[in-house]
Formats: sequence, C-alpha cells, structure tokens
Amino acid sequence: MDWEYFPILVFTFLILIFHLFVRPSGDDIIYGTVFYKEPVLTFIQDAYFNWSSRIIIMPVAAFFAGNSFWLFAIANILVYFLLATMISKLFVYENKLQANWVIVFLLVCVPFVTMMTTAGWVVTNIHYLWPLTFSLVALYPIKKIYFNEVFRGYEYLLYLVATVFGMNMEIVAAILVTLYSVFVVYFATKKKFSLYLLIVLLVLLGNIVFVFICPGNGVREMQEIIANYPEYATFGIIQKLAVSATSFVFSIDQNFLLLITTGLAWFFSWQTYKKWPFRLIGISPFIFCIMVNTVRVIVLSPKFNHLFSLVTGNTIHEWITFSGITNGYLGFFHYLGLVLMTFFVIALMLMTVLLFKDSNKLGIAILAVGASVMSRVVMGFSPTVYVSGARTFLFQYIAMVIFGLIMYQEFNPLMRAENQQRLFWVLCFMGGCGYLESFFKLI
Repeated sequence: MDWEYFPILVFTFLILIFHLFVRPSGDDIIYGTVFYKEPVLTFIQDAYFNWSSRIIIMPVAAFFAGNSFWLFAIANILVYFLLATMISKLFVYENKLQANWVIVFLLVCVPFVTMMTTAGWVVTNIHYLWPLTFSLVALYPIKKIYFNEVFRGYEYLLYLVATVFGMNMEIVAAILVTLYSVFVVYFATKKKFSLYLLIVLLVLLGNIVFVFICPGNGVREMQEIIANYPEYATFGIIQKLAVSATSFVFSIDQNFLLLITTGLAWFFSWQTYKKWPFRLIGISPFIFCIMVNTVRVIVLSPKFNHLFSLVTGNTIHEWITFSGITNGYLGFFHYLGLVLMTFFVIALMLMTVLLFKDSNKLGIAILAVGASVMSRVVMGFSPTVYVSGARTFLFQYIAMVIFGLIMYQEFNPLMRAENQQRLFWVLCFMGGCGYLESFFKLI
C-alpha cells in the first residue's frame, strides 16, 4: 500500500495485539479504588501535599484504572498511534512511506511490555507514555513556526492542553522547558517573534517552580529514601552520577533498539570515514551496548551463574549481585560504571558530531542524543532510580528512535539502491525480532 501513514496503522494494530494479553495489575488495582474512597478534589489535594506534583496525571490514571479496561485500551492504543504519528510529523520530510516504516521498525524494538508492566499497564502508560507523547504534540508548534506555517485557531488550544498534560511529568517538564528556551532564543536571533512560544515558555517555567515547591514531592522523596535507599540521603553529586551510570547497566531491559541505533551509527560512520580514529569513535557506542547487554542479560542470569559455578566451583554472586549493586553504599563497580559511562557519552557525542558535521540536521541530532543522555542522568537524582526499574528508560528509547530515524534519512540516500534495499530489510527483520521478544513475554 502506498499511503504514507499505512505503516503507522500496522504499528497501531501490533499494539492492539498487546492489549489482548495484558490486564490491570499492581498499582492499577490501587488506583482503581481511589474514587470509591474519596472525591476527585480530595484525592488531588492529598496527592499535592503528601505524594506528588502530578495532580493532572494521577486523577486521569485513577479514572481509567477504575473503569473498564477496554475504555483505557482504546485510549491507550490511540496514544500509541499519536506517538508514531507525531514522530513522523516532526522529523520526516521526504520519502514519507519508507521513513514511516523505519519509525515502525524502531518503535517495535522498544520493550514496551516489560517497561509498562513494572507498576501496572494502565498506570505506567498514563504516567510515562502519555506525557511523553503529548510533549511531542507540544513541540509541533516550534516546527510550524520554523517553516512559517499557518496556525488554525483551534490548534493553539490543542497544543496548550498537550503541553499542560505533558509538563505534569517532571522529566517531560525539564525536556520541554529546555527545548522551548533553546528555540525562543534561536528565533530571537533570527528576528522571529512568537507570542505563543513566549507564553508557553512562561507556563513551563512556572510549572518548574510548581514542581520544586510542591510539598508532596519532598514528602515522597523522604519516604522513598527511608523505605528503599537510606544511604541515598548521604550521596553528593558524584555519587548520584555514579548511581545513574550503574542504573543504566543494571536496570535496562534486553532490547534491540540501542543495538540497532548504535549499529546504524557504526555502519554510517564507516561508510563516511576511512581513517581509523574516526572509525573507532563510530564503533565505540555499539561495543559499549554489546557489553551492557552481556552484563545485564548474560552475566547476571541464573543460567550463567550455574555455568560459572560448574567451571570455577564458585558462584558469580560472590563477585557481583544485582541486590549488592542496588543497595547500600557505593563501591568499585559503581565508580567503574561512572567512568565507562562517561567515555560512552563522550564517544556518543563525538560520533554524532562526526556524522552530522556537514549536515543541517546537526542541531536536531545533538538534541536527540542529548535528551537521551540527560533522561538517564537525572534519574541518579531520584532515590527510586532502581525501584522504578525499566520504565524510566522510555524517554531514552524514544530519543534514540528519533536519532535512528534522523540518521537513516540523512545517510540512506547516499548508498546504492541495492544497499538501501538490504538495509531496509535488515531493519525490518530486527524490528520483527524486537516485537516478538516483547510478545513472547506476554504469552
């Protein structure tokens, strides 16, 4: 089919299949009873003073958790459709049919199932996926202003509503205020003035203040420290960065997405450069991701522990354990993780600059990679960095989907037609593997 959005319909159908197998669990059950116990305004007030600044997201989650699962499923499937659509509208400029297939191949490699069931399918999707998706809607006016496109009157309201919902999640709020600040300054240098962007930036800045002064955030942080990570209260900036780096290795799910995006970067950098220093920079992030998968999926697995015991007579747990890493004071492995992660980030940024130094997409590529990195860095400043588990990687994954898409559109046209076809089907195969990996975890 030649319709450019047909691939996104295929993606939506694949997500629908997930919903045939998942059911409410964990926090879904807790949220589902909220409105039977107290009115909405009381719930919001209690949340504000005792738990969180997410006073918009939490009642929405309670509403859907307390009603038919299929009401939520319909809404959630539409949000997944919106996610893919907005990535396309924001970052695809030509060859839309092919580019949209690539978006689908990358998105199905995101381990949605393992991430979104960590606290319950309903609650986790609404708290993480929905704000992220609506943040992409909130960014769309920036593109329209950049290309001097005309706004319809109702669009302002839609974009503002999306912004308000998205910014109610703290990480999304930080991303939005950063990007809006960057583009307001950029447009000012180009003598482009947008009252809408300025108003939204002021709203976003006000929201950041709201997040910091919300008493519930402080109460929750203290409760989480006491319950889950008492030593965290003594950590300084370096220790929190070390925790952030370690969480990347020990909390991430096995997934194909990071291997595909860093593999694409390796492939395109070797196509572009013949000198070995540049090629070494291009392959370094891919090697690091292989190492992370090896540690997380193989070294810490029960089967490897059994094999290690047969060969050495000892257990791998005498050397390193997940609980030993995620509890107590920091040790050698935490600081080793910080050093390795620092080299990884440097290599990732250098690779991005080398790939796009002659492209007008350099700025967007750096923003995508930067958002991916910072979404993990900020997790080190939360005592729930390990307890939250894999769901906090969603922001990094979507940023890497965008980065992979930008790379593909930039370098794929430079290859011969037959190589373009081979690459397309390799991505299709990897996407299939990624989807099946998630699907088999459901059945």
